[in-house]
Amino acid sequence: MKNKPKFWIEKIPYPKESDHKYSRGQVAVLGGEIMTGAACLSADAAAKIGAGLVTIIAKKNSLPIYKCFKPYIIARDDMDMKAFVQNAKLKGRVCPIIGPGLGDKDYRFVRSIILLLLLEQDIPMIIDADGLNAFEGRMPELLSKLHKNVILTPHDGEFKRMFPNLAKLLDSDREQAIIDAANLSNAVIVLKGSKTIIATKGRDIIVNNNASTYLATAGSGDVLSGVLGGLLTQGMSAFDAACAGVWMHGRASQIIGAGLVASDLIEEIPKVLKEMLGISKKVG
Repeated sequence: MKNKPKFWIEKIPYPKESDHKYSRGQVAVLGGEIMTGAACLSADAAAKIGAGLVTIIAKKNSLPIYKCFKPYIIARDDMDMKAFVQNAKLKGRVCPIIGPGLGDKDYRFVRSIILLLLLEQDIPMIIDADGLNAFEGRMPELLSKLHKNVILTPHDGEFKRMFPNLAKLLDSDREQAIIDAANLSNAVIVLKGSKTIIATKGRDIIVNNNASTYLATAGSGDVLSGVLGGLLTQGMSAFDAACAGVWMHGRASQIIGAGLVASDLIEEIPKVLKEMLGISKKVG
């Protein structure tokens, strides 16, 4: 089924007069030590799509970089992500984003954080990039803990590491491969590519084809993870957030076109949101 705004347009979260930053949801991005730009892109995208409060949690040696990024993005050196999330829950919804720019220095640490967070079944979460790579060879451990509020965002290489038994099928029949993968997982899977495919158990797959070819650039996936996290923390279901976020990410790339770099996508998010609001009023 082709991804169209009519499927999710009325579920896009817009702030109410009574809202405050906590009621609009919080996002917590785990920041890496070297590829710091990835977490920055993800955090900024989450803020621009409407999350009320965004925090990057990083180790002390990289904290100054994150503190200098944007004044509306908080940076903390408290590396106990689980404790941070539990405290944030007392004030409202919170969505951790684990993976952008983490690198491969300490995959054991990354695995432990993800598995601890997955014990909190009501917490939505985005697992991307090195959050997925950290489980190479140990993917059953991750898959057994997933739940319906989690979105996984692999590209083809990461998908093959997640589901090695489906690697050959992916090359011959992408749609069937993601259907089979969804049946092995309780999460929502966003298989990124020129035509991004969204799947979860018990639902028809959604194929998104509105992305510009210029979207094939470093950092665009980090922006997508932030968009998805921002929508999730505002109360959308994981499947609806995936469909809406992928479409709006693609729409931003269409608006920019030639010369696109990842940070440009973030600047176009308000324009896309206004466009969505106009469509929503027409539908309503």
